[in-house]
This record gives sequence, C-alpha cells and structure tokens, in this order.
Amino acid sequence: MKTGELVFGQFRLDRANALLWRGQERVFLAPKPFEVLCCLVERPGELVTKEELLDAVWTDLHVSESSLTVAMNTVRAALGDDRWAPRFIETVTRRGYRFIASVAEVCSGEQPPEEEASVADGAGDQRRHWPVGRSAPLTLLEGVLQKAFAGRRQVVFVTGEAGIGKTTFVQMATQRMKQRGVGVLHCVCNELFGAHEAFLPLIEALHQLCRGPAGAPVPGSLRNYAPTWLAQMSWVLVEDDRAAFQHEVFGATRERMLREFCDLMESMAARQPWLIILEDLHCSDAATVDALSRLARRDRNAAIIVLATYRPTDASAGGHPIRNVHQDLQIHGHCTELALDPLSRAEVEQHLALRFTSSDLAERLTERVFTRTGGQPLFVVSLVDHLIAQGVIVNIDGEWRLAPDEAESQDNIPRDLREMITRQIDRLTADERGLLEVASAAGVTFSALLLAGALDRDVLEVEQICEELARSGRLVASAGVSEWPNEAVSGSYVFVHALYREVLYERLAPARRVNTHRRVGESLERGYGPRASEVASALALHFELGRDFPKAVRYLGLAAESSARRFGAREAASYLTRAINLVPQLPAEAEASTRLKILLQRAWVWRAAGDFVRALGDLAAMVAHGRETGHLRDEINGLVNLSRFHLYVDRRQCLPFAEQAVERSRAMDDAAIRAFARGNLANLNLMLRGWRTEDAHSCHQAAMLIDESQDFSARMRRCSMDMVLHFLSSDYTACCDATIKGRELTRMVGDVYLFVIFNTVEAFARLYLGEWGKVRQMAGSALAISKRNVNVQASVLCRLTIAWLHCEAQEFECAAKQVEETLNPAVEANPFNFFIGRVLLAKIYLGQGNLPLARQQLEVLERKIEFDGVAMESTVIQHYFLSRCDYWFESGNMEQAQKEAARLQEITATAPDRQFLSYAHEAMARIAMVRGDSRAAASHLRQAISIVRNARLPLAAWRIYATAARFFESHGDAGRAARFRKRSEEIVNSLANSLEPDDPLRSAALFTRGRAAGD
Repeated sequence: MKTGELVFGQFRLDRANALLWRGQERVFLAPKPFEVLCCLVERPGELVTKEELLDAVWTDLHVSESSLTVAMNTVRAALGDDRWAPRFIETVTRRGYRFIASVAEVCSGEQPPEEEASVADGAGDQRRHWPVGRSAPLTLLEGVLQKAFAGRRQVVFVTGEAGIGKTTFVQMATQRMKQRGVGVLHCVCNELFGAHEAFLPLIEALHQLCRGPAGAPVPGSLRNYAPTWLAQMSWVLVEDDRAAFQHEVFGATRERMLREFCDLMESMAARQPWLIILEDLHCSDAATVDALSRLARRDRNAAIIVLATYRPTDASAGGHPIRNVHQDLQIHGHCTELALDPLSRAEVEQHLALRFTSSDLAERLTERVFTRTGGQPLFVVSLVDHLIAQGVIVNIDGEWRLAPDEAESQDNIPRDLREMITRQIDRLTADERGLLEVASAAGVTFSALLLAGALDRDVLEVEQICEELARSGRLVASAGVSEWPNEAVSGSYVFVHALYREVLYERLAPARRVNTHRRVGESLERGYGPRASEVASALALHFELGRDFPKAVRYLGLAAESSARRFGAREAASYLTRAINLVPQLPAEAEASTRLKILLQRAWVWRAAGDFVRALGDLAAMVAHGRETGHLRDEINGLVNLSRFHLYVDRRQCLPFAEQAVERSRAMDDAAIRAFARGNLANLNLMLRGWRTEDAHSCHQAAMLIDESQDFSARMRRCSMDMVLHFLSSDYTACCDATIKGRELTRMVGDVYLFVIFNTVEAFARLYLGEWGKVRQMAGSALAISKRNVNVQASVLCRLTIAWLHCEAQEFECAAKQVEETLNPAVEANPFNFFIGRVLLAKIYLGQGNLPLARQQLEVLERKIEFDGVAMESTVIQHYFLSRCDYWFESGNMEQAQKEAARLQEITATAPDRQFLSYAHEAMARIAMVRGDSRAAASHLRQAISIVRNARLPLAAWRIYATAARFFESHGDAGRAARFRKRSEEIVNSLANSLEPDDPLRSAALFTRGRAAGD
C-alpha cells in the first residue's frame, strides 16, 4: 500500500498509519473497510471491479461478495455518503465501484482546504445546516466559557422535554467550543428499559477518546491519575503490564473511581480546557450522576465545563437521582440551568427559509407550521417532512414551492408529535415497519446482525433495508459497524430520536412484545457465545421481558458480578434484587436453591459496600428460607456467615450463630460439613474466649478438610484458622505463612479490608519476631492501598499498627497523636478498631506516666467487656491484662498488680503462648522485687528467661533481661547484672538494625536511651 496522504472533501486518508481523518476528528474504520477505501481513493475516476477488490483486500481468503458489501456499507457510513446520490463512491451495477470525488496528495500533516470541509460537514445529516435561534442560551454559554478559561469549573444543565432541541443545542455549543481549542469528552446515556451499567457512558466516552485523534496522551493520563478507569479498557495495556497493573488497582472502590475521574479530568484540563457532555442523564446509571456531582463540588481550579442534558418530567416520574443532584448543586451555587423554550414564530420562519432557501415559501408556511407545532423543534422538522411526503411541498426544477393543489385540510395535519411520528411509521412498507418494531425492542442503537437473528432472516437482506431507511433519513441513521465475538459483522443503526423508538415499541402487542424480546435475547446470546457475560445486563433484560425467567435470573447474576468488578455495589445489588423478584416465576424445583444462592451473593455485595445491616438481613433471610425449604447445607452456610459478619458489628451474636450451625450440622450425613461447622465455632472460641485445646484440635481438623480446589471464601477461612492457631501458640513464623496465603487470596477477590486484617495480624507477628523494618514497610504499604481506595476502616487498622510500633519503640507522644487523631465514634463502631485503639492508648499513657488517662482507657475497656458483653479478640486481650497489671504496679497497689499478673499467667499457661507467659513471669518478678521477696522474684525470672532463651521472642526478651539486670544489680551481683544488661542492649540494637538506615524511628527513645547507657 502507498504511504502518502490523500485528501478528498474534508477527509484525509493517512495510509502510512492506517488512519482516516475528518477535519481534526479521527473516523474509525476497521482494517478491511479501510483497505477497500484505499483501493478506491488510489484510483479516482476508475472502475474498480468487485473481483479486484476481493483479491486486493481478502488475499488468500475465500469470501463471498457479502463481505465486500458489508465493508462498502461501512465505508459509506463513515463518509456520510448516499448510495443513491453519491458524492464519493458510485456503484457500477453488477460490476464494481468508482471513486468520483476529486483527490489530492498532500504532505504529512497538511489539512484539507476549509471550503471543502464546510461543504462536507454534516453530510450524513443535512439538518445540521438548519439550526436557528438559541441566541440567549448561547450568549450565556459564552460567559460560562470565559469563566472556565479563567480556571473556574462550570456545570450547565440543559433541560427540556423530548424534541425541544437539546441535542441540537449541544451540537451548536460543541462546534463553537471546538473552534476555541476546547477538548471534548462526549458521553451518551442510553437506557435499555431500565437496565444500567455503572459508569458505562463515561467508560465508553473515554474508550472513544483514546481511539480518536486527540487520544495519544489519554492512556498515559489514565495510568497516572485514573488506573481504575484504565482497568475497564484493558486493550490499552500490553500483556507484560497487566500483572503489575492489577496490583495497582487491587481493592478499588466506587469512591476511588469517583476521585480518580475528577483527578483525571483536572489533570487533562491543566493542558487545555475540556468540555464534558453528558446527554440524556435521565437515562443514566447512578454512578455516572455521582461522578458529575463529585466533579461539580471539587473546589480546586480547573478549566472544565460540564454540559448535561435531561428531561425533567422523565427524571421526576422515574425517581431518577439527577433531579435531586441538580437541585442541590443549584442551591449551593455549583451549576447553571438552561431550560430550552420552543422556537419563536420568527425562528421557525428562519428555519424554513434556510431549509428551502426561499423566504417567500417560508413566509407562506410559517403560520401553518407554527400554529400546529407551537415551535417544538422536532415537531417542526417532522411536520415539514410530512408535508413534503404528502406532496404539499414539492421540488420543481431544483426549487421548493407549494404544490398547486396544496390545500391540505388542517384536520389531516397531525395534532401532536406522537401522531406525527405514527403517520411517518404508517408510510413505511409492512416489511420496514415490522423490522423497526423489532429494532425498538433492541434499544436506541441496534445492528442488522441482531435483527436478522431475531427475525431468522438473512443479514444482508436486513442490512439492505436498514441502509435504505438510513439513506432516506426516515426514523434511523447509520451508526458505523457492529462486530460480534463470533466474527459476524454488519451495519449498526440508531433511531434519530428516542421518541421514534418509543412510539414503535408502543405498537407491539403484549404477546408479540414478549416474543420479540425473547428472540432478540436469543440472537444476542448466539452472537456472543462464550462471551455472553459481556452483555449480561442486556440479555437479562430481554429474557426478563421475554419471560424466559431461568435465563433472566442467570444473566442478572452475571450482570451483578460485572457491576461489582466496576465497584458498583448499588447496581450489583439492584440486579440481584430483580433476580430475587423473578424467583417465583421459576420452575418449582429450582425456586428455593436459586433464592438461597442469590441471597448469599447479595449479602457479600452489601458487605463489600460496607452495608453490614443489609448483609446481615440477607443472611438471616437465607437461614430462614433454608430451614423452611429443607436446604440444610445452605442454612448452615448462612449461619456460619452470620457468625463471621457479626465480628464487625455485634460480637455477642457470633458464638450463638456458630453454635446453631454446629447443632444443625448434626442432622447432616456429611462429615466435612460437620467438621466445617465445628471448626468455625472453634475458631471463634479461640478468637473471643481464648485458648482451649479441644478448640485448637477442631480448628486443625476443619482446616485439613479445605483444599486448594475449594472456593475463595473456604480457603480464606482456612487461612484465618491457621493464622489464629499459630498466633496464639506464639509460632509467629507459621502465622506469617498463613497470613501471606490469606493476603494473596484477598487480592484475588479484591477485598481490601480482609487484606488489611491479615496484614495487621502478620504485622503484630513480625513485631514480636523483631522484624520492625518489615512491620514498617507492610503497614505503610497497606495504608497506601487503603487510602487510595478510600477504605476508612482499613486505613484505621493500618494507622493503629504504625502507632503500635511507635509505642513499642517508646515514641509515646507520636503514638498518642496518631491514635487520638484516628479514633472517633464512627470508627470505633467496629470492635476491632475499638479494642486495638483503646488498649494501645492505655499502653501509651502508661509509658508516659499519665496514670489517670491510662485508668480512663482501662475502665472504658472493662465496661465494654463486662457490662456490654462484647468480647475482645485473643490477639489483643493479653496486652489488656498486662496493661492492667502495669497500671496497678505504677500506682503502688502490688496486691491488685499481683492479681492481674496471676490472671495473665492463668490464661497464657493453658495456651502454648510463650511470649505472654514470659511477660506474666516478668511482671510477677517485678512485684516480688518491690515486696522484697527475692526468692519469688528469682524464681519468676528464671522461668521467664528460660522461655525467651528457647524461643525467638526479642520483644519480650529485651524487657526480661533488663529486669534481670536490675534484680542482680540490687543484690550486688554486678557481673551478672552487666551480662543481662548487655543481652538486653544487643536485642534492642537488633530491633533498631531491622529498620532502614534512614528510618526516623531509629532515633526513638528505646534506642537512644540504650546508646546513652552504653556510652
């Protein structure tokens, strides 16, 4: 293929880069249609036979002429060319095609002449040449543009009912702004009978922007500022980048997507002003409205204009959120409204004069047209089309005039726009009308492939009808090419206005409507085959309206999964609610099992959104329905999930639900289910009641039954069981092995909070192992992930972990500030945050010597445990008892201190918890030293030293050796005191050395005091 650039009309063919440009806009063409166009443009004025084209474009492939026909239709649609009145490509009947426009070769980057561009502009839609009026709104918009140029973001709502001219006004405004160097992101919200996909209009617009002439820098901006949006356009990523990129977007939330969209547009607006068009927001998903709202409320300067259109009546009738968002933004001064009015009499006359290039004819027609239409723009255009079709207005020798017998009865003129459209439909042939009625069930946009499959007709035959309708401008227009995963290709079409589709759809009788939706669904399902999940929401809708309820429920579940991957929990829950409502329509034998499956799926969706109230409600419904219908396995599964979810809400309910699961499992002849229920109860007992050997044994048995082939939730539960067992046994290395596996699984399911739970336990294990640098790195990395995904609960745990590290390093002031800034009533509603935060504050205040504040924290904790009946997790409770002991010790009440130390010894001695058993002996040794009981002190120190010598427990060891040094020093044994002091200092130094050389924590009091003592 030659590589020079060829210009024809306003088009520029860049053969070297396989690109077609229309002015400054790229016109997308698939490879085969592009090659066909090149073959024709390279031989202007010559006949290019069908055989030549097939040989040149489909080399070494045997294809029929239908492939060429499809490609040619695609080219004509891209050029806006009319087969019957061509400006570019002429058909030579039965032989081939001729390119009839003049062609010039230009240097790379040179633009076609402006005169040619203006002639070709809007060739596919001549009505663009006739826009009139709107001077006041356009003047207001000019002021908006000036404010945006000054860096003040602007949001303009263009409102009005169907046919008032919102789209035309947007086109007029866009043309003006493009001339001023404004970039455009054009989003169109197409509703399919109430089905919505989260953020879909924005994602599709970004997708098109990336492929357009201004798209080169966009993928880079997406990667830097909006990786979660780039994840929705994986075709932009090269294979080698995908693994690293998935790590980057791990745990993404809806909140993160909203923030990143604003960051993206603000970064792009730093280079040039941007116009974001949101058409027909009354049809949009809630997430897109949220994005608009968030962008409007941001207070940083940005050269951004949002032009949003919607129908107020439709929005109010459907309870759509855009109306409330608009009103709220208006109250707070964040937006402007342009409510479009009908055209005036003078503007109607101006339109007619432009259309017919005759002021005399316009003057004669104006009264008739304006009186009937009231200046409603779509009605004006449609009525004029009607008058032409009826022969009232005729073209004689290239001049428009009224027919001699033009006096059509006023009664014969349609009374309103819907009647007007109905008459247009009635003028179609029966074949055309039937085809478009099926298309109305497909949606605003449809393909010949879809209609052919639904009607069981040849796709070329259907496409030919659609092409003729599009060329005549009757009801539909060409919209490019549709290509399905099964490699089928055809033309794509769009109703020129949503009202046309609505009127056609209303004509479908109930039985035919049901049958049509089912057949459309089956056609789409066949076309997508194994990739049907990509269009799950559309398939669900068609099968629901087509009363194929099993398929509808199946695809609603898949649509929910798709929305969840787009972080649209509300949309996912909405799909599942629709599925539940359809369950009574299923065959009786499938009803119960399907309802139970959907309830569980929706419970996890609510949990992912942080809505535990609704999640618990679905699980309770699942348990009740399982019991009522005899689905014991599902009932047990629901009870187990209730027991786990309540860990984050009301821990008093955890064990009762777990016990119910065990009780119900006894009725099952399934050893694995029984062991699973017992293991869950045992795991919760270990977490909330402390160590018991029989619980540890049950946990171990249940964990052994879960293998790698089972689902993620079961495998994560095994990791949780192993983690708790090893942590309470002081086997911190094995605990870390379990948490690493758990973190990997949470990455696969995208659950940031569970990731941070595993991360926090591992951080504590490594804290006890003396790997403080690793703790620092883990907590910092997890905090970055949590903040990036706006996961407040996860961020809190990470901050508390970092603060705990500072506390152990005796940087008490810094630790106190971190905890005090982190905790608040909303955060502490989560028991994990409450107990870890309050125990840590007690430790900090004790370290600072602030006994009143330390006591206050200990009393708050005691009330929570003793009076509210909320259990503290076993991974933290030892610190609570040790802090109580230290409080009484520092207060001088050795009797109370001894009781608390004995209590700590009792709960740790029954478990193989060597670390806190050594702490208990160290505390008793200190108490005995104050009491002057040297024999008891020496005995407890020997036991504590014996524990830490035979285990890797540096955090306990340095403290125990320091206490031993003081003991021997007080007894005049300087040599042994020095040896123990040296051991303590060596361990402290090893803790410091585990940190990075430039870590500020190396200057913490724990380390500097040791160095000063050594000096």
